[in-house]
Amino acid sequence: MATRHRKRRPRASAQDRPPEAAPEAVAGGRRTAVAVAAVLAVVAGLAYVPSLAGGFVWDDTAYVVANPHIRDGLTQESAAWALTNGHSSNWHPLTWMSHAADISLYSLDRPWGHHLTNLLLHAANTLLLFIVLRRLTRRLWPSAVVAGLFALHPLHVESVAWVAERKDLLCALFMFLAVWAYAAYASRPTVRRYLLVVAAFAAALMSKPMAVTLPVVLVVLDWWPLGRLSRRSVLEKVPLVVMTAASCVVTVVVQHAGGAVRGISALGIGERLAHAVYAYAMYLVRAAWPWPGTLVPFHPLPQYGGPAVGRWQVAVLGLLLAAITALAVLQRRRRPYLLAGWLIYVVMLVPVIGLVQVGRQLMAERYTYVPLVGVFVAVVFLVADAVADRHRLRRTAAAVAVVVLAALGTLAWHQQRVWADPVTFWSYITEAYPETSVPHSNLARFYSLQGDLPRATAGYRKALALESDNHILNCNLGTALLREDRPDEALPYFLRARELESRWGRTHYGIGRVMIKKGRKQEAVRHLARAAELNPNLVQAHAQLGAVLLDLRQLDRAVVHLARALELDPNHAQARVNLGAVMLVRGHWSAAAEHLRVAVRQDPNLGLAWKYLGIALRELGQMDEAERCFVRAEQLGLSRAPDRPAP
Repeated sequence: MATRHRKRRPRASAQDRPPEAAPEAVAGGRRTAVAVAAVLAVVAGLAYVPSLAGGFVWDDTAYVVANPHIRDGLTQESAAWALTNGHSSNWHPLTWMSHAADISLYSLDRPWGHHLTNLLLHAANTLLLFIVLRRLTRRLWPSAVVAGLFALHPLHVESVAWVAERKDLLCALFMFLAVWAYAAYASRPTVRRYLLVVAAFAAALMSKPMAVTLPVVLVVLDWWPLGRLSRRSVLEKVPLVVMTAASCVVTVVVQHAGGAVRGISALGIGERLAHAVYAYAMYLVRAAWPWPGTLVPFHPLPQYGGPAVGRWQVAVLGLLLAAITALAVLQRRRRPYLLAGWLIYVVMLVPVIGLVQVGRQLMAERYTYVPLVGVFVAVVFLVADAVADRHRLRRTAAAVAVVVLAALGTLAWHQQRVWADPVTFWSYITEAYPETSVPHSNLARFYSLQGDLPRATAGYRKALALESDNHILNCNLGTALLREDRPDEALPYFLRARELESRWGRTHYGIGRVMIKKGRKQEAVRHLARAAELNPNLVQAHAQLGAVLLDLRQLDRAVVHLARALELDPNHAQARVNLGAVMLVRGHWSAAAEHLRVAVRQDPNLGLAWKYLGIALRELGQMDEAERCFVRAEQLGLSRAPDRPAP
C-alpha cells in the first residue's frame, strides 16, 4: 500500500507572523519596554561623557564662537537672522537657533555645555529610535539591539563629539519624530496626524537638508513593516516631495553662494560614480570593523592626498554591493527586512554620497548617523529570525549582542580622545593623510588664533607646499606674516591670492592692511573699499576702512563703514572707539560719550577709548569722571589728551 506523504509546509519566520504574534511582543510588556528604554538612554549618555572635556574644534569657530549673528544668544534678532540667511554654505535655522540657545545657557566660556546638549540629543535619539522601531515592528529585543548599536557605534562619535555637527543630531531627532508620527497616521489616518508628520519633516529639513530622503524612506516603511504599500500610500507623500524639492533648491543656492559645490568640470561624473561606490562599500567596512586609527573625521578626495580609488577596487566593491542588493531582493518575501534595511541605507546616503560633490571629502563618517540604522535593522532582525524558535541560540545571541555592544562602547569612548582639542584633532588627521593640505592649514589656523605665529606660518607653508594654487592658503600665509609685522614678505602671497581669485574680499583686505603698514593710505582705502564691496559682511574690512577714512578726515564715509561694522558685530570695540572719535571731531560730545562708554565696557584695556571718553566728559562738564578716565588712560600708557583730539 502506497504511503501517502503530506507536503511539509515551511516554518513561518517571526517577521511573517502578525505583529501581535511575535514572541518578543508577547513577552515584552510595557514595564519591560520602559526599563529597556531607560537603560538605552542612560547608556547612550554615559558613553559620551568623555566628550564633555572637549573644546571647540573643527568649524566650531565659524559656526559658534566667531558667529556674530548668535553671539548674544537666542534673541528675536538671532532667530530672524537664522530663518532668513545662509551661513557657512548652509541654511539650517533650527541648528543656528540651538547654538544660540546654548550660548544663552552656557556662554562661550563653557564648551562642556555645548557638548552636553549634543550628548542629551544623542540619548534622546537613541530613545526615540527604540520607541519608533518597537511601534513599527512590535519586536522588543531586536528594536533594543538596533538602538544599542546606534547609541554606541564609534562611527557616530563624529556626530556627537563635534559641536558644529549639531545639525546631524537635530535632523535625526525630527526624522525619528516624523516616522513616529507617520506610524500613528498609518494606524489611523487623519489630517491632524498627517500635519504632525509634515511639521516634524519641516523641522528636520530646517536642521539639516539631508532629511530630503524621508519621503522615500516612508514608502519603504509602507512596504515593510507596515504592509500598506499602495498607489494611495505613495500619493500621500506628494506634499512631502514638494517640501523636499524646495529644500533642495534652497540648499543648492546657498552652497553655490558659499562656493561649496564643485562643478561637473572640476570632478567628472565617472569619478563621482566611482567615489560613490567606494564610499557605500567602505561605510559598511567601517561599520563592521571600526578599529582605532581607521576612523578619521576627514577623508580627502584622491587629488587632495586621500586614498586612491582604482578601477579594480571600484569593480570589486561594485560587485559586492550588487551581490548584497541581489540577495536582499531574492529574500524580499521571506525576509523583507533585508531589502527594507538595505534600501534605507542606500537611499539616505544619496544626498551625501558624492554625486553632487560638496567640499573636498571623499567620505565622512558623520554621514552614516541615520543611514546605518537600515543596516543595523537588516542584520539584527536576520539574527533574531534565525534564533527565534531556538532557546539556546537565543541566549547565545543575547550574550554576543552584549559583548558586541560593550566592545563598540569601549571603542567609541576611546575615539572621543581625538576630539579633545584642535592640536590633537588635526595632528591625528595629519598622521592619517600627511599629503593633504587641509589638516596642516587648520592646525596652522589654530596656532594663529592662539597667537603662536611662528608655528602658524610654518603650518601654512607646509599646506601651501602641497597646494600652491589655493588662494585661501596664500591669503592665510600672508595674514600670518603680516601679523608678524613682515608686510614685505606678506604682500607677494596676497597678490598671488588675488591672481588666483580676484573676487575674494579677504585678499583685497589683506593688501589694504599691507598698504596701511607701508603708509600708503590712499591705496589702502582703494583695496579696503574693494574688499567691502566684494564681501559686504566682512566686518574687518568695514572697520579698518572706517579707521583709515577717519585718519584722512573723510568723516562722512568713515561713519558709513564704521556703522556697518557695528551693525554686523555690535561687540567690535575698536570700531566703536573710532566712531566715538568721529563724534569728537564733529563736536558731538554726548554721542561720543555714549559710544565710548560702550567701548570701555567691551574692552577695558583700550587706552584710547578711556582717553577719548575723558575728553567727551570734560566737554560735557563732568570733570570728576573725566579725570578718572584720564587716569585710566595713563595707566594704559597714554598721555593726557590735547584740547582738540587728533585720532
